[in-house]
Amino acid sequence: MLALLVGAAGLSTSCTDLDETLYDRLNETNIDLSNESDMQSLMGQAIAQYRYFQLSWFGSWELNEQCTDQYCVPYRIGIGWGDLYVNLHKHNWNYNVGHAENVWLYAYKCIGYCNNCLDHLPESQADDRAQMRFFRAMTYYQLLDFFRNIPLLTTMDVPAGYLPEQANAQEVYDFVVSELEAIKEDLGTTKYYAWGNKYVACMALAKLYLNRNVYLDGLASADNTGYEKALAEVNTIITEGGYELSANYSDNFKIDLSTNKEVIFAVPQDKTHASHFGLDCYVFSNTGKQAYGITTNCTNGSAAVPQWIDTYADTDHRLTDTWIGGGWLENGKFHFDTRYANILQSDGYQRAYTTDGGPNSGEPLAFADDDWTGTGKLVYNKEVHSMDNPGAYQQEGYRMVKYEFDPTAGTHATDIVIFRYADVLMIKAECLLRLGRDKETAAALVTEVRKRSFDNLADATRTVADLEGGSVYAYGHRECTDSNCKTFSTWVKTKEGGDDIILGGLLDDLGWEFCGEQHRRQDLICFQMTDGRNVFNGKSWFCKDATTETTWNVFPIPELALNANVKMKQNPGYSGAAEE
Repeated sequence: MLALLVGAAGLSTSCTDLDETLYDRLNETNIDLSNESDMQSLMGQAIAQYRYFQLSWFGSWELNEQCTDQYCVPYRIGIGWGDLYVNLHKHNWNYNVGHAENVWLYAYKCIGYCNNCLDHLPESQADDRAQMRFFRAMTYYQLLDFFRNIPLLTTMDVPAGYLPEQANAQEVYDFVVSELEAIKEDLGTTKYYAWGNKYVACMALAKLYLNRNVYLDGLASADNTGYEKALAEVNTIITEGGYELSANYSDNFKIDLSTNKEVIFAVPQDKTHASHFGLDCYVFSNTGKQAYGITTNCTNGSAAVPQWIDTYADTDHRLTDTWIGGGWLENGKFHFDTRYANILQSDGYQRAYTTDGGPNSGEPLAFADDDWTGTGKLVYNKEVHSMDNPGAYQQEGYRMVKYEFDPTAGTHATDIVIFRYADVLMIKAECLLRLGRDKETAAALVTEVRKRSFDNLADATRTVADLEGGSVYAYGHRECTDSNCKTFSTWVKTKEGGDDIILGGLLDDLGWEFCGEQHRRQDLICFQMTDGRNVFNGKSWFCKDATTETTWNVFPIPELALNANVKMKQNPGYSGAAEE
């Protein structure tokens, strides 16, 4: 029988190479692992797989974002999309969800390469060994976050036909913590861009400790051990690391982040050799891309969840730093996006004109593919009819523009932040609030992070009461099922609000600061409501409904992995092969 697919053998691996590899065939035959150059190539492949794991189509970024209350990929009327994307939004995916399969495969390819390197690197090469252990630990950390119960393999030196045991969440958690603690000092304190150092390890440990109760108990509990340990880790970064907040929020999402002093750890891309993200393809139509000079083919998929857009304060620049939209009416006032001049005509439709110096600057953008407004002008309307009933028209939904676009790149090639200093400060604030001490310090830290995104200090300031209060998110089902899709006259709406979310104000602040940074899913699972459910399950948004089920806290073990290893069991709540 096939062993569990982990893919770690070939040096010719590409971002679309998911060939099956057997546990008993992982020994390299075409390279000399005693040769330094060949070993460096093998180490490079381990890091390349980590990049694919994060940024490939159906990679970690998409799996983390598409199931949240901020971002979605609806069925586009006249274009397509849908199926898996709709399932992720509605929280009704099954054991065949393609995103989870790709994440699993790339993760185990990375782990396989790391293990192979560690099997052959001598103990005298402590630096190289520490880096391979670091990337392996980072990958296992996310596998724990996604799946909990996974094979824990630490060597490729296994007998023929070997099938690994499935470790439980406690075993995986303990392993990752012990690895990061063991390599902290070997990693050193020097800041080599996109490599691990002591402070990156501290940050990964802080994340693990912060989510300890969720990983081990299912929901946050009264055990404060994790919060104390997370606090200690971020305090080390604050006092020793020398990191600082960037002057401008958008500085953290530039094409090249190698000199950014807020970035603690990032995954670099390169438009020639390592361009995998592809967000521009999701975001724009082939007309909309003109405003940014983008030449790659765009397919007009993703959009903001409308209720999320409504949470931003008018004075918060992170709205227009993160999203582009055609403007919206509030309290009788029309608000403008900084990249567009908009006019609300007497017929009630918006017209959009680019003002950013792009190819069509000052001219209305034609949108011949979708003229349901009768205007022939492109504007991204905030409201979206639905995910799939009947779906979304091509102009519907704000678009994510947080990551800088390079018009000369074949696809989105911006470096992607994994950890940055703002998160260090916010973790400290969260720990203090959860521990119930130094709350004013917590509020001051959140305010410090917010200050660069507001013109006035008064608007940036957050109080303890703000953070401990409810969320401003207008939770509830919000969908238009108008039969002809021309108006928003047929609404399905429920009202749940966010007053019952514990530390709901802090959850809001985390959302505004880290939107689109693989942060939100973890936060929604970590934050609880007063009835004991987490927000991820217990709240409705757009076309996703609240539930008492906890199945969705983790993703299913991919069917291909279950079929390959008879020792593995499916995560509870998912039907299919090897169900537990």
